Amino acid sequence: MGARFLQSIVRPNTDFPAGAFATIDLPVNPLSLIMLNFELTNANPAALLTYSAVDDLLTNVTSVIVKHKGENIISGTLRDLVAVNALVGKRFPGWDRLAQTSGGIRRISIPLGFGRKGFDPGECFPATSRGNLTLDITRAANPAGFSDVNLTVEAVELIEANPTRYLKYTPQSQTAVVGQYDQALPIGNPYLALVFFDTALATLDTATSSWGQVKLLKDNVEQYFPLSDAQTLAGMLNSFLNLGGPDWGHVHGYDGAQAGMALGDDASVPVSQGLRGYFAMNFDPNGDDMYLMETQGAADIKLRAVGTSATAVRVTPVELVSVKK
Repeated sequence: MGARFLQSIVRPNTDFPAGAFATIDLPVNPLSLIMLNFELTNANPAALLTYSAVDDLLTNVTSVIVKHKGENIISGTLRDLVAVNALVGKRFPGWDRLAQTSGGIRRISIPLGFGRKGFDPGECFPATSRGNLTLDITRAANPAGFSDVNLTVEAVELIEANPTRYLKYTPQSQTAVVGQYDQALPIGNPYLALVFFDTALATLDTATSSWGQVKLLKDNVEQYFPLSDAQTLAGMLNSFLNLGGPDWGHVHGYDGAQAGMALGDDASVPVSQGLRGYFAMNFDPNGDDMYLMETQGAADIKLRAVGTSATAVRVTPVELVSVKK
């Protein structure tokens, strides 16, 4: 018999009020993907801006955490996790309907992977015992654009898989300072990427960045990126991912002086943030392990930044964890 996979419902369609959703037990078989499927009921918008396709949802879900025996394996805001999966796995949000009418339904699916490729038996989360692997999700109060949220969770299990490694991605956060500062990074596992978020890049109209110019240091020796501008790395991320394509990546504005949906360059508020504010250091650009950033045996791994704005920043190391046999 050939290899098998099972894609099945872990939690059926359930109302998801603001706050924390009840903890969900994930399957015990080797796990490749989980799909978070959100069903939104549109509200009568207070402003034209509220009907961006999926952007409001990405902002609304403030925390997603997958834990194994109390250790975070995947964690971050929903937008952080979309950014990681887009870069590392070329996985993007999908949908089956995007109604724009008041009371209409939008259904949006967000894939989260435990390996770079879906359905890869060599790179997925290993088999575990019931109750050890859990999922927690928290969201904020409804924005103007929708009045109700339901959640369905599905999982892709690889029944005969015997993985040798899996992905771990959890953020490191701090408030930047104007000038030089350091951010410590975890040691032990090789990195596929570092995915950054910069509030100044995401929200400000000025040419400022809280990461500013950033370098990577291993035991005080520069590695891969001896000095790069956050703005350049952000442009590279958007270019490599071709973010002109997916609707969630579009950034539109509207002319507030117009009564209708006229779009204009003078708009100051974006309809869709997409991945504005994100950039990355990619150590696996070809998907072949050639350039992995090794950390085992190091005494110190850190980022050194010189920022021009003091706002909140995050960096999510995407680690390749070896399965202990």
